[in-house]
Amino acid sequence: MWTVPLIVGLLLTTAEAAAAASPSGTATVPLEELIPLYAQREAPPTTPPPTEALVKSQLKGRLTADALFVEGHFDVEVLADGRWTQVRLLQLDADTFPGTLPAVEGATVGVIDGHLCLLTRKAGRYVFDVGLHVRSPGAGPERRAQLRFGAHVSPVPLSLEADTSVFTLAEPLPTLGGEAFAVYPQQGALRVGWRAALAQTSPQQKQQVRPPLEPRITEANASWVSTLEGRATLRVSYALSLDREQPLDLVLPEGHRLERVTLNAIPIPVMSEEGSLTLKAAPARLGETTGTLEVVLSRELGVFHLSGRLHLALPRVSWPVAELRARAHFPAVFNYRREGGSLEQYESASVSEAGASGLPGKALHFRQYLVAASAPTLELGYSVDISGSYFR
Repeated sequence: MWTVPLIVGLLLTTAEAAAAASPSGTATVPLEELIPLYAQREAPPTTPPPTEALVKSQLKGRLTADALFVEGHFDVEVLADGRWTQVRLLQLDADTFPGTLPAVEGATVGVIDGHLCLLTRKAGRYVFDVGLHVRSPGAGPERRAQLRFGAHVSPVPLSLEADTSVFTLAEPLPTLGGEAFAVYPQQGALRVGWRAALAQTSPQQKQQVRPPLEPRITEANASWVSTLEGRATLRVSYALSLDREQPLDLVLPEGHRLERVTLNAIPIPVMSEEGSLTLKAAPARLGETTGTLEVVLSRELGVFHLSGRLHLALPRVSWPVAELRARAHFPAVFNYRREGGSLEQYESASVSEAGASGLPGKALHFRQYLVAASAPTLELGYSVDISGSYFR
């Protein structure tokens, strides 16, 4: 008779305990107190990426007398975010030295523990280029260089440029056309062997060495820009052809003032003595045969009148110039006619080409071929342009 009341009492006690453990109802909380409580809630766990980064790479190489110069292009996709990620690209042995290291936004490219690495703590895509010098150990005629890949980079072939008239490869390589060859990785490393090419057929014959390249200027481009008050700027750009450091002399036109000289896009200080410059020209990079030189000059032509004459000249250089092209951008209120000088006038190929430079004024085009040890000159006559006037 006492069993049923006892069971009912136990059920009531359990229900009251559950209600006390998980209270129900509503509560009003100020917003400034609710925001911190909402921020402290437990975030759902995130699944880590299957790998920290993915790397795409392309490598190009060029042989020198005792080293292999490598240009690497890397496209790195970092997947991990909010923590430091180190991507090992290339392994730097004792004979491998970094040449040019880029500045990458949001990341750092440098050498860490003997490896060329990308270091970042932000997920994203990073595209950059690097340059490396791989020196061949030893001093004999046989040369060998080795470049090893980092742990996060899949080995890729090296596109090697080798002048077969200067170098002989130690083993036959698949050709990519012209003087380019494919070097395939073996056991995670690229290995290249070469020696100086020998043209002798018997021990009595001497080794033939290619004669040095005669320095010259393959193309020169000049531009005059003048205001109506007669303040003129002359900019001349020279495309150099040379295989080693060579002296280059320039004689400035009379009445001009030197503003700036850049060699291979790098400003250089030069000494000017009585309007002449002497500088040391060199290829843009080791093993290449090209370079650039730019000279900027200024001059006061004098105020333009209703009509008059302009005497223009370019610097005289000590190297021969194969082709010279010049543009003149003078006030558009005048008509101009060539009256003398070594530069001949020609019509631009199209209107779009004439206005491609974006310079103001009326554009005139001139050219001269095979310039040697002389200063190109130009004489222009001008008069007021009344073609658009009512009274003619």
